[in-house]
Amino acid sequence: MRIISQDKEFDLPYEETTIHAFDNGTVAAFSLTDLESDAFITMAKYSTEEKAIKAMEMCRKRYTQYIFNRRMVPVVAKDLTRLPLEEAEKVRDQISETFIFQFPKEEEAEDE
Repeated sequence: MRIISQDKEFDLPYEETTIHAFDNGTVAAFSLTDLESDAFITMAKYSTEEKAIKAMEMCRKRYTQYIFNRRMVPVVAKDLTRLPLEEAEKVRDQISETFIFQFPKEEEAEDE
């Protein structure tokens, strides 16, 4: 799955990063391939740590959808060819959306 920064500046592979919410509301991505580096990429900034955590929860939920769809697409691929082209394109677009997560804007990451 790809994760896109809030400002669209960064596009990273989720499986090669670890995400951390700082207490100042910043969400950062650290590389899992360069474990000796302390460098990180700022993926999003929120007014509170709670909103940053909420955004991370949204990312985890999208990842579970991605894993499910990645496993199911080969299973249902033949059935998709039987759908009218317009409907098949809608299904394809809905599935494709789960392969990308962009960190939401401040107002989209509500405190709980």
